[in-house]
Amino acid sequence: MPRRREPRPTPALELKTTRLAGIQIILNSAEHAALDTHISTLFAATPDFFGGEAAVFECGRLPADAAAPDWAWLMQELKSRGLNPFAVQNASNELAAAATAAGLLVLNAAAPVALAAAPEAEPAAAPVPPPAASVSVPARIIDKPLRSGQRVYAAGGDIVVLAAVNPGAEVIADGSIHVYAPLKGRALAGARGDTSARIFTTHLAAELVSIAGVYRTFESAPDAAVAGKPAQIRLADASQIVIEPL
Repeated sequence: MPRRREPRPTPALELKTTRLAGIQIILNSAEHAALDTHISTLFAATPDFFGGEAAVFECGRLPADAAAPDWAWLMQELKSRGLNPFAVQNASNELAAAATAAGLLVLNAAAPVALAAAPEAEPAAAPVPPPAASVSVPARIIDKPLRSGQRVYAAGGDIVVLAAVNPGAEVIADGSIHVYAPLKGRALAGARGDTSARIFTTHLAAELVSIAGVYRTFESAPDAAVAGKPAQIRLADASQIVIEPL
């Protein structure tokens, strides 16, 4: 009888290239030893293959009660091998909190709302109170250049930058991003899932742009029609980055 093949063990992490989201680092385990062993094996033959490409941790396969991995160590290990993780997605509240503390962005962080079952009969319709007035969040204004390693975040609204966003700097907003200067670093709008958010700049030379978790990196300069020129960045069909001249 032919020998029965044993199933291969699930790797601690997997890398996946997607059309819309670039490199996904799919975590199947949060255990330090398992991750350390697999990273060493995975990158042994191609230590510099990715060349600093941006990546997102995909946490959807981890158990709901999984302890958070050592995010700081994991980020450093992958950066030393050519990947540049900047965010997590599909993370539990505990994983997301630990990731945020380590400097990672949490994509699609809003929790789904559970719908209660409707009662079989309503004796009388209760009066419906008027909805509470929405609170307007003023735009955050930055009037100094952002250096490499600096990160600014506008929670609940837009951000306006009046100086250069230099390579290695990050601008993050739950709303839209307006950069009235060269945008040479990273801009992540709609950080909590707002697909209507946009990015505007008077000089596009970005390393990475993202709207509602859909992002695009620029290994070389953007298209000639927008490179170094005023441009806007938006989502089409809630899934595709569109870059247009202004």
